[in-house]
Amino acid sequence: MESSPRIQQAIGKLKMALELDAREIEPLCVELQGLIRSARLPGALAGEIDSALVSQLAGVRAFVVRSSSNAEDLAGFSAAGIYESHNHVTTAERIFASVKEVWASLVSVRSVRLRQQAGISLDECYMGVVIQEQVAADFGGVLVTTNPMNRADFRTVYVNVSPRVTDVVDGTALPMQYLYSTVEGGGRTLSLGDAPADLDARAHDQLQRLAIAGRLLQGHFSPDYTFDTPVDVEWLADGEHLHLVQLRPYSA
Repeated sequence: MESSPRIQQAIGKLKMALELDAREIEPLCVELQGLIRSARLPGALAGEIDSALVSQLAGVRAFVVRSSSNAEDLAGFSAAGIYESHNHVTTAERIFASVKEVWASLVSVRSVRLRQQAGISLDECYMGVVIQEQVAADFGGVLVTTNPMNRADFRTVYVNVSPRVTDVVDGTALPMQYLYSTVEGGGRTLSLGDAPADLDARAHDQLQRLAIAGRLLQGHFSPDYTFDTPVDVEWLADGEHLHLVQLRPYSA
């Protein structure tokens, strides 16, 4: 974005409109998104992306191009579903276009308005893009390595699950909710959400494995010797495999 004076000018106008709470906010968002989508990706950056795909994801047939903003999963502001992510991306041309779509979603009317209501300044917001292999999965969701209802309960982790793996992270459906013990073992169903029935025993075994993996990741990424800083993990699973697709510190 820094390579385009027009984009920089549009960002400046949007910041001013937000400060004044002016009626031009929405058309400025639309204009800025259009400029980002139509901008030429700098050659050096395109080359870096291409090289990384060859070295890290050679042979992959389908990709997910997804958002990873610092303005999501914050205390009091989850931002579920307000930023773009693209599945079934199969060509380099489409990867580059999807990257720009994800960038543009940072300044969509909806995301700008929601952050404004939450008191989050545009100056403080940045958008990262993650390009991942698209994998087949039977179910997926979010693991938090604490019990949000009782933060003193160090034994237990909280798991959201959906048979449709996009539903949990984009906020379109109520997930199934579980607590799993990482000390004694075993889980407890809190809610089936919108699901018609509970998961089978094999799936519950996978969730127990996920709970232990989450606790180990918490210890690995802990910023201090107490090892008590919980993490938020997005994951996918089938009968044999667990795929961890994103991890970040958990903000209650």
